[in-house]
Amino acid sequence: MECIILSVKELYMDAQEVMHMTNYSKITALYSRLSVGDEDRDGGESNSIQNQKIFLENYARGQHLTNIRHYIDDDESGRFFDRSAYSRMMDDVENGKIGVCIMKDLTRWGRDYLQVGNAMEIFRRNNVRFIAVNNGIDSENPDTLEFAPFINIMSEWYAKDISKKVKTGIKTKGMSGKPVATEAPYGYIKAPDNKDFWIIDKEAAEVVRLIFRLFLDGKNRNQIAVYLTQEQIPTPTFYMKDRGRGTCKNKTLNENNRYKWNKATLTHILTRQEYCGDVVNFKTAKHFRDKRNHYVDRSQWHITENVHEPIIDRTDFENVQRILENAPVKRPNGDGEIHPLSGLLFCKDCGAKMHIRIDYRNGGKRHVAYCSEYHKGKAKNPKCSSPHIMDADLLMQTVADVLKKIAEYSISNRAEFEALVKKSLAMQQTDKTKKQQKRIPQITIRLEQIDKVLNKLYEDNALGTIPQDRYEQMSQKYSEEYYTLKAELEQLREQLSAFENAGGRAQKFVKLIDRYANFTDLTPTILNEFISRIEVHERDKKRAKQAIQHIGIYFNHIGRFENELTQLAEPTEQEIRQMREEIEEARKEKSRAYHRNYSREYRARNLEKQREYDRIKAREYRAKKKAQAAAALSAP
Repeated sequence: MECIILSVKELYMDAQEVMHMTNYSKITALYSRLSVGDEDRDGGESNSIQNQKIFLENYARGQHLTNIRHYIDDDESGRFFDRSAYSRMMDDVENGKIGVCIMKDLTRWGRDYLQVGNAMEIFRRNNVRFIAVNNGIDSENPDTLEFAPFINIMSEWYAKDISKKVKTGIKTKGMSGKPVATEAPYGYIKAPDNKDFWIIDKEAAEVVRLIFRLFLDGKNRNQIAVYLTQEQIPTPTFYMKDRGRGTCKNKTLNENNRYKWNKATLTHILTRQEYCGDVVNFKTAKHFRDKRNHYVDRSQWHITENVHEPIIDRTDFENVQRILENAPVKRPNGDGEIHPLSGLLFCKDCGAKMHIRIDYRNGGKRHVAYCSEYHKGKAKNPKCSSPHIMDADLLMQTVADVLKKIAEYSISNRAEFEALVKKSLAMQQTDKTKKQQKRIPQITIRLEQIDKVLNKLYEDNALGTIPQDRYEQMSQKYSEEYYTLKAELEQLREQLSAFENAGGRAQKFVKLIDRYANFTDLTPTILNEFISRIEVHERDKKRAKQAIQHIGIYFNHIGRFENELTQLAEPTEQEIRQMREEIEEARKEKSRAYHRNYSREYRARNLEKQREYDRIKAREYRAKKKAQAAAALSAP
């Protein structure tokens, strides 16, 4: 019996030796990984790739392991498992190519204990021996695996702790007004003596100014992209890569795209508040498990104004944002041009934007504005009851006349004009705004309460008196409410400031007038500088070629400005009646003239026909008489 047992034992040991020989004839994978900053944290070169390779090779030779192959992930975080070398190694494991895997310690594998545990199960299923040298773990000795889960959990906790500390440091830096971005935006470079301060990159800044100028001149983003491409101006990605900057500095790019600008790039440039000289931090957020950045609500941004030298004037930047918000799509008319009023016209009745097209009827060419919503639902149930058609060219002339009158009055009566503006702004303050102002102290009190609650939560979390998942849930809930209320408070304060700072708004408008006091042509730039929107009313007489049609002009800084200056363009009741009579008389005279001309042409045509008829009848009569005479002569 004993002999039989010994034989079975010997057979089992022989099978183990055969399995080991099979594994050792396969690849011995030596896995090395270096995270960003590992060198600094762990002391010089101890965790460098070179040292890891030497360390692992010496260990493998000491264990008489051959067929060595290195799998190296350089500059890769242990929080993520889509690393190139790691993925390649796991594929080789699944394909049965690897017999032994050695790494310095479990932290080289990763810092997510669930992912590491899953990988260890894959190793076990594929009969791969796993060794973590510094942790004393060898899968051939099951006793060494007891503390592996604990080590993995501590590794993930370490990753979370490091992530929290890094975020806290970045938050402190950002709240102090220093930029937290790793690169200065296109148009700026970091100062040589202070990496937290940006200075203007003259070459790129000129391109940024050109883009803003073209946009304010009425060009849309697609047209600007075509222009920059034709001018062979490198895109920001290629420009920064050529100078060893940007996220693509170490990537290989397609040279065919060097000058290919697009709408998305231009939108990004046109919406960057940094070009006003501000530092804008915390526009994105990243979870410690997630590689991707996620854009957060604007209310959570931290903006510090006037930190570095501006590239774009703040007024120009604000005008661009207003244009982008009100007219994200500037529709070209029939011949591809964009009318200067495009994006500024709105239907008074339904509030929809008005489109502009070209009318070639009657042998002429005129630009006609019409309500977009009326034409959308024309076949079924239109949201708007009429097209609100208006001659856009005539409207341009009307707006130019109004601006010139305001400019003349402002220059000659500066104090009176500012008083009129303040009065106009006071009249615009509605009951709704007054109710909103009462909301400000309510929001302020609630924000203070939430701040106290969050401080208490932080304290309980630090003392360990509240579970982590409960802390995260409550913290997220109150933080969301806090930022929502903060955004509402800022909006209400902006509205309040808009009415209280009437003098400042009037002065800004006066500066605009001084800048363009002697304009001759109403360019898109001037329009966008002065006007935020124009509301078009329906005609007082529908389907009439000549009718009275009112407009409402809303100016930048001062809003709707109604007084004697703008009312001069509107006719009185007597003038309207007289105009109606003149229009009706002109219509009748046109009708009479048409009938007179038609009668003359009719008579002339009929007279010629009658003469031709008489000539034919005369010829027929003469021919008949001639035939009768010939017949009489030939008779016996």
